[in-house]
Amino acid sequence: MYFRSTTGFGVGGLMTIDFEPLIFLRDGTYYEIADTALEDVDLAAERAARPKRFGRWSAKGAGFVLTDARGRANDYALGDGSFFRAFPAGSGERVARAYRRLSGGGNTALGGDVAIAVESRYDFHADGSYGRGGSVGATNSGASTGVGTAIARRRAPEGGRYALDRHTLTLSAADGRTRRLFFAYGSQKDPPEIDREMIFVGDDVFSPAD
Repeated sequence: MYFRSTTGFGVGGLMTIDFEPLIFLRDGTYYEIADTALEDVDLAAERAARPKRFGRWSAKGAGFVLTDARGRANDYALGDGSFFRAFPAGSGERVARAYRRLSGGGNTALGGDVAIAVESRYDFHADGSYGRGGSVGATNSGASTGVGTAIARRRAPEGGRYALDRHTLTLSAADGRTRRLFFAYGSQKDPPEIDREMIFVGDDVFSPAD
């Protein structure tokens, strides 16, 4: 399990650095995992439906060469600022921390009128309970139309029980729904050590909310 840096767009369309998890498979291919827990992914069906999520990997010295579905190859070295090891949770591990992700869109970074901010949050507790929430906000300065607007909406709160088992996060909501999601911790230092300040839930990276 590894993760690499990517570029994306944040609040107002500002370019940001993000991260995505990669699963290295024994057949020499890699898979850009999404939300679903790895044990629940039908890899054959994924290859047929989403071939762009797969590529080839090969070792090169202390790093790797990754070749994407279009045949474009890039070299990566562990800990070089763009490629890192991902770590599993312990079986039955408990977390007592809140994590937050901020994303967005719009065009104010390019001189436009619109800024969109999306916050997602997980609150994990040592007793095995969790809460989940977030919000969405958007503004239009009205610079080009003369009419400014702003809207905000909070996500309906969710809560229940959670369980961690290596790269799987199971969420059992109070309404009876159960979901199994991909999970990983980030890493720091060289040689790499587990960094519980960064987690992946699905293919989204979260950092401490405080």
